[in-house]
Amino acid sequence: MRNVLAAIKVIAFPVWTLLIYFVYAFILIFYMLFSKPYEPWRNTCMSIWGKVTAKIFSMKIETEGVAPEPPFFIVSNHLSYIDIAVYAAVLKTTFVSKMEVKHWPVVGFMARTLGIIFIDRRKRSDVHRVNEEISSQINNRQGVILFPEGTTSPGTEIMRFRPALLQYAAEEGVSVSYSAIRYQTTEKDQSAHLSVCWWGNKPMLKHLFMMGKNRSIEAAIRFGEDRVKHHDRKKLAKKLQKSVEKIFVPVIEQPDENFEPLQF
Repeated sequence: MRNVLAAIKVIAFPVWTLLIYFVYAFILIFYMLFSKPYEPWRNTCMSIWGKVTAKIFSMKIETEGVAPEPPFFIVSNHLSYIDIAVYAAVLKTTFVSKMEVKHWPVVGFMARTLGIIFIDRRKRSDVHRVNEEISSQINNRQGVILFPEGTTSPGTEIMRFRPALLQYAAEEGVSVSYSAIRYQTTEKDQSAHLSVCWWGNKPMLKHLFMMGKNRSIEAAIRFGEDRVKHHDRKKLAKKLQKSVEKIFVPVIEQPDENFEPLQF
């Protein structure tokens, strides 16, 4: 029975994603024709997408603290692709994503029209462009969320924050918000560090099926009470990492021996 329900969820997720995107894209045409800011409409669609996606996967989203309102720049730890849906449900934001997503079939086109910022981490020269784009994307209608760990993890600890994309915040004296995300499953389900967190070489479809088998998932976001500022990006990254570590609750206490962090 769990396998059948998981299969239904795996099918429902892309169907729902395509459906809400078609609605978004259709109305977007009129925003473009009349030169109206599209971000409020995008935020509405992304919020609905995130909340319904959570329901599809039997996920309850809980928040602690006050979520920032635009304009904002916020950093968070990164555990899974499902983080996007969870944060989209509670924040008016766009995201910084790896360049590979831009070239994925269908998904890449959708991401581009949704205003996602792409970074090619293999090219140091791309950092300057992305910092400028982050600066231009933050406005009264949306914020930007960055996952400075640069990869996902099982959620044992906060990995080292990469300072490169914090250059804009350091140079402009921007106060950066921070948050920590974690997942928890029931005792009858597989551990969240395996079935919700996405790391290693597990194919996405297989992981989606594993996540779909869970009876219930709790997604918790804890927002920091203050904001962090520093003129040096490396020191800013360290201060933000320590701040996130203070509010972070591990998904699993003991490290998974199969996890190997990406090397930068």
